[in-house]
Amino acid sequence: MAQKQVFTTVAVGVPGAKASLNPFVYHPNTLRAEGEVTVGNFVWPGPDTEIEAATTGAGAPIGLVERNIVYPNYDILDDGTLVVPDGSTLTIGIRGDYWVVTSTAATGGQKVYANTADGSIAADNAGATVAGHVETAWSVETAGAAGELIMISRH
Repeated sequence: MAQKQVFTTVAVGVPGAKASLNPFVYHPNTLRAEGEVTVGNFVWPGPDTEIEAATTGAGAPIGLVERNIVYPNYDILDDGTLVVPDGSTLTIGIRGDYWVVTSTAATGGQKVYANTADGSIAADNAGATVAGHVETAWSVETAGAAGELIMISRH
């Protein structure tokens, strides 16, 4: 596969990676992916709420899927992926500071909104109506344009 991009600086982070040394809190149950799950996105309880987490849901999500090096790249001919295969164990952060990709422009202090169809992230002011999204308890810490990495936090 041909190289597609060259950067002149080091990336600040990767979606789903810890963004600080502040304390982190995790979901008390070890849940597995119900379907493919993207690292750095939110998840909701799956069909079996005791053992599964899914990328779709209603109401507040249970947490954010943390990046873990143990996730397999299950198509060896594929570029690196942030997609966790169906049935894999997830690390779900419920408090802490994480890097995520936003689908909208974000400024510090805004609230984080989770897309109820795929768990992806948008930012807007508290109490705003964001179509297809639900407001979370997380806040934007660093500004960024749509498609860029931002830091979000919940403490």
